[in-house]
Amino acid sequence: MRRAPQRDRVPTSRGAARPSGEHPPRPRIAVVGAGRCGSALAVAAHAAGYRVTAVASRTPENARALAARVGADAVESAVVATRRADLILLTVPDGQITRVAATIAASGAALGGRGLVHCSGAHPSSALAAARHAAGAVGSVHPLRSLTGGDAACQLPGTYFAIEADEALRPVLERLVCDLGGVPFTVPAAGRALYHAAAVLAGNAPLALVARATVLLESAGVDPLLAGEALASLLEGAAQNARRLGARSALTGPVVRNDAETVQRHLAALRRDPDTLRLYRELAAETLRTAGGTGREAVAAVLASAGAELRGRPRRRGRSRRAAASLSGLTGARAKG
Repeated sequence: MRRAPQRDRVPTSRGAARPSGEHPPRPRIAVVGAGRCGSALAVAAHAAGYRVTAVASRTPENARALAARVGADAVESAVVATRRADLILLTVPDGQITRVAATIAASGAALGGRGLVHCSGAHPSSALAAARHAAGAVGSVHPLRSLTGGDAACQLPGTYFAIEADEALRPVLERLVCDLGGVPFTVPAAGRALYHAAAVLAGNAPLALVARATVLLESAGVDPLLAGEALASLLEGAAQNARRLGARSALTGPVVRNDAETVQRHLAALRRDPDTLRLYRELAAETLRTAGGTGREAVAAVLASAGAELRGRPRRRGRSRRAAASLSGLTGARAKG
């Protein structure tokens, strides 16, 4: 296969410096892993004018389907895909990233002038150390969005992408993200676990809550389909408010209003479902910490009493007051911070 001109290649850390003010050229892209994330990124890159040259997947039919969609070749392995591209996106499961990178590095494929990038939120670029040792530039680019396949490519504009990469590769990845309509930002390798934990809390936990809340609505007599749609709409509105106002200022509900009577009714209604009762109490306490305890002492006392009861301790008035005072202290510290 004809070697691409050097200007089309991704520079390694050993490469020459790019002239000041010049945009990094668009590299040829290969995708290894034709699942949800890989499909969305390949379709979006193709639509943005990038040449997607090869797709490899452990499921050949997925590779063929994605390759046909983006005008690429479906190839039999990650090594073959690497040889046909300048920028290789590893969108494989997290547990396979290091193994696939090591396989590519051990194959003898020339990695100089190529970039190998994984798309995991949980792992730093050091997961690709074998490729770096073989003279390749390595990095990670993680879309901070839940992707569901190729059709999710249209959701990428406005999406934030966490980038951590070798210095020579960073501008290439930043331009790719911008060309997809995204917003690149940096997450240091040392902060990767915390970053991903935050992403899971914000991106996945609300869906689990919606599922649990849907069951409650169904138990209240609401049609299951309507219940899911209504709660999804509620969640969308809350997310929009959080983006516009910030999470703390966007908080609403009985805890924020210090409506202890309503909170007490909720707790009583959930007594037959201990798991949901505990979940409600913990999240209500977290809401109180976020909003701040000043002026919300009545709610703090109700939640402290419920917490003591859930832990199997007797509901003695003095203890409840001490627990409420402790909870109020925490909320005050959170509000000041």
